[in-house]
Amino acid sequence: MVKYVGFLMVLFIATFITGCSQPNESNTEEGLPVLITLTCNPNLASEPCQDVEFDRPDEIQIMMEAIHKAERIPGIIDYGTQYKMSINNADGSVTRYDFSLGMDPKMQGLLVNEEDTHIGYSIALEDANQLRRLIQRRTD
Repeated sequence: MVKYVGFLMVLFIATFITGCSQPNESNTEEGLPVLITLTCNPNLASEPCQDVEFDRPDEIQIMMEAIHKAERIPGIIDYGTQYKMSINNADGSVTRYDFSLGMDPKMQGLLVNEEDTHIGYSIALEDANQLRRLIQRRTD
């Protein structure tokens, strides 16, 4: 569980930094990325998974808010990855994270920036559940 929490926290911070640094053309005021892609980890067979893309500003905003509120997990983390997350900005830059939510509504999410996999971030339970619902809507 600590692994997942840390992963989500890193994703949150990295997304916040990336999202705020270069606003996209269609959402200049909000500074949102133009696309967030979640690609399932093929080595994680314990839970069902489908790739998901978020290109609507309202969905991207929800993802970014959860990421920005994530909290750093102390120490070096050991974790498994449910998704590879790519955050594409209007300037063409891409930030990549390991991202895990799981299916359990009682678990926090985990975010880890692929550039520093020893630091993880936890996504609060309420935000993790909101992200689970968002993914569910896109995969149903």
